Amino acid sequence: MAEYAVVDVETTGFAARGSDRVVEVAVVQLDPGGRITGEWCTLVNPGRDLGPQHVHRIRAADARRAPSFAAVAGALADRLAGRVVVAHNLAFDARFLSAEFHRAGVPVEVTGLCTMRLADRFLPHRTARSLAACCAAAGVVLDSAHSALHDARATARLFGHYLRSGELTGTPFPALGLPAGAVEVRRGVAGAVRRTEAVPLARGDVVVFTGQMSAPREVWVDRACGAGLVSQGYVTRSTRVVVAADPDTLSGKARRARAYRVPIVSEDDFAGMLARLDAAPGAPVPSVTPVPSVTQDHRTGWRRGC
Repeated sequence: MAEYAVVDVETTGFAARGSDRVVEVAVVQLDPGGRITGEWCTLVNPGRDLGPQHVHRIRAADARRAPSFAAVAGALADRLAGRVVVAHNLAFDARFLSAEFHRAGVPVEVTGLCTMRLADRFLPHRTARSLAACCAAAGVVLDSAHSALHDARATARLFGHYLRSGELTGTPFPALGLPAGAVEVRRGVAGAVRRTEAVPLARGDVVVFTGQMSAPREVWVDRACGAGLVSQGYVTRSTRVVVAADPDTLSGKARRARAYRVPIVSEDDFAGMLARLDAAPGAPVPSVTPVPSVTQDHRTGWRRGC
């Protein structure tokens, strides 16, 4: 009888074959009856910024300490080998895992069973197709959505609910024979991080923004311009400060900033710096300040000017 490996990934975005990468992967192993027999989870260093951190809540300080996908490919493959892969919205997880395996030099296509598609058969009266809606319809508890391990556990329990109606079959994942010794790196490995950082600003200073922030980037650009700063889409040695969704970000802008010893600050830090700049003698009065002319940066498309 078939055994199963329930998987879930958190990613930097949706472009599996493009620039987006896996940032967390979890596997929950099930026996033929749907009982949990093992689980494994690790963060993955994507070598780029983490994308929508407000969704997956992974800190760059933790991801920086994680192995690359190539380093964990063997450990992951070992936990999938001989088992039917299961995921909620399998097309998404399989697309990312296949792309990551290919980039690691392992040309394998991930296939399996999708609990979202199977819901048409087992949960015909559900209210929606999401994992939360399917779990609610099946009476399964979903804790901490958008955590790979919590989502994989919930999907495993949901799949166990399906298995009460009988065995579900699929093609087992092949044994790849890769080295399987990778250390798991979990969320929180970096402990408490960051400190409030204040960088004195003067009108005319160049600022650069990076990452998906809690407020739209256009809002921050407008605030910076309104305070007399210059917004630029790329980092140079003359950049005064880089404002990041997460100051430990792995983005290319952040790497360049560290190389140039340009400070990287959080949104909250930058808001405080703007408040101090606005309160400084000679600060412009917004109601009478002309609207700055704004153009697009030719390299990035981000608005610049002021």
